[in-house]
Amino acid sequence: MVVEDRILRLGGERTREEVVILKKNGLKTEPAFAKHLGLDGNPYDELLKLEKYSDKKIKDMLDNIRNI
Repeated sequence: MVVEDRILRLGGERTREEVVILKKNGLKTEPAFAKHLGLDGNPYDELLKLEKYSDKKIKDMLDNIRNI
């Protein structure tokens, strides 16, 4: 998905590492991204919704993860 590339670009190395860890623990790609972002519901549908988000909004989501 294109949105996954955007998330990785905006989130940087830390996001990539966290998604890789989730995948090593058995999650598929989309569920790993959804879990990392704290998205509820069907991971594929929820990630598709993010395609409409601006880079700033996605970056803000990623920054909120780091502040938790």
